[in-house]
Amino acid sequence: MVEKCSLTCQVYMLSVNFFRIWRPLIASFLSWNEQRSHCGGQHQSPINIESNKGFLANYPEFIFHQYDRVFPEILKNDGHTVELKIEEQGEELPFITGGGLGDRYNFVQLHFRWGESVRGSEHIINGKQYPAEMHIVHYNSKYGNFNDALTQADGLSVLGVLIELQPWDNIAFRHLEQFDNIVNPSTTNTDALQFSVPLSELLPDNTSSFFRYNGQLTTGNCNEDVTWTIFDTPFAISERQLAKFRLLLIDDNGNRLRQKVRPTQLLHERVVMYPLPRYCPLLPRYDRFIRTEFQSNKSICLYSQRFQMYFNQIKQSCKSVDCTVLTPIRLSAPQLLFL
Repeated sequence: MVEKCSLTCQVYMLSVNFFRIWRPLIASFLSWNEQRSHCGGQHQSPINIESNKGFLANYPEFIFHQYDRVFPEILKNDGHTVELKIEEQGEELPFITGGGLGDRYNFVQLHFRWGESVRGSEHIINGKQYPAEMHIVHYNSKYGNFNDALTQADGLSVLGVLIELQPWDNIAFRHLEQFDNIVNPSTTNTDALQFSVPLSELLPDNTSSFFRYNGQLTTGNCNEDVTWTIFDTPFAISERQLAKFRLLLIDDNGNRLRQKVRPTQLLHERVVMYPLPRYCPLLPRYDRFIRTEFQSNKSICLYSQRFQMYFNQIKQSCKSVDCTVLTPIRLSAPQLLFL
């Protein structure tokens, strides 16, 4: 005979199931010290980027200075991630300008985020999470050094490169996967790369298409001092290469380096920007709903998040002049391109 569970019993069972399901998420949340003032701020990272809620911006092209040069590089297992640094210091190190940043930002280091499954990236685009993510960290040169830049609102610029999987090895990444000597950081946590990799080979194929927002480093004290650039073209490596990260240890006891990927944070009052496509000339004025007069023999673009509302109007207009309607994958808005 099976006895019916009492109300007290049912409440108990519900509470047990609740904590069994949510305890890992709660632990991850608390591990970030969200109760501290900085980590509970309004400009936190990472975020889920919703492309249809972004705003257009007229950003110039990025310029990657010294990114194609080869420098002596070292890998480090710091017990939290794998970090790549350049051994030399000086004016000739890689730096970036353009891309809407306004200042020169000097390269500091790059590091990785990964998971135990195909979901390891911190940033998410339209609900899609990638297997891994690379962060290329720079500091604003006007503050002199990285530590002084940390306390400034425009102190850091981080390029976020999402990593996807492909069936074959990435040749450039083969030189970077030299993890054998830094598997156990309690023995040796740094190793000089035998074959250095120019930073340009770690960039995605398209660096003119990206999302921009203000946030913070996803490690450390949660200072809100980062201008984030998240490229929407991923960098691809093989499953074998991704598995190399999962072999890394944090001590002599065989404990693996398991990353605590921070949950996505609320956007609050921030906006996410994305640049006008390079083949679309700058319009005289634009806002969230861009409208232009149809002009023949000119290349113009019409963007609108109310796509269905304007779709018939666009099609009718294209009958009278020589034009085509294009819908970019990353935008839920039409483009009217006159040929």
